[in-house]
Amino acid sequence: MAIRIVGNAVSIALAAAMLTGCSPSPPQPAASSPTSVDFSNRNPGTITGEPVSPDAIVSADPAATRLQDIGGYLLLYYRDHKQLPATLDDLANMPGGDSLNLTAPRSGREFGYQPTGMWSEEHPDKCIVAFDPDLRGSARWCLFMTPPTSTGGPLSVDVIAIPNSFFEKYKAAAQ
Repeated sequence: MAIRIVGNAVSIALAAAMLTGCSPSPPQPAASSPTSVDFSNRNPGTITGEPVSPDAIVSADPAATRLQDIGGYLLLYYRDHKQLPATLDDLANMPGGDSLNLTAPRSGREFGYQPTGMWSEEHPDKCIVAFDPDLRGSARWCLFMTPPTSTGGPLSVDVIAIPNSFFEKYKAAAQ
């Protein structure tokens, strides 16, 4: 019986050695290729046309942060009133709204606001409701809104930096 246990142990050890010994070793990178990617030069405000995570917005630009805050209050206002406020100043009457900063950090001018939305034929599913009046390079931060659908879909907002050439394609809706 002791021989059988020893024999089984030896068989298991040999099988394990064969399995690990038979797998090919991973290819080694060429000496001239980097072994890691350096993201330290990435610009957090890069224009991608995609929504940026709230954490990335906060660290990227104070204008984007302020628009993100405004977007949150617009959602709360819409929840309570089933429409957007006539002006951004109306948000100050909401609980905590008096702490909102409604001015662009670079110029001190008020953020642009269009309660009926600025629409583009290229993107009929979402509109710009608020925007930074100041360009950052050749782009600006915008607060996009996707209106609720007739089937009960949610109202949503995203802060996105877009090239000014795209921004100029958005026109205010007739009131």
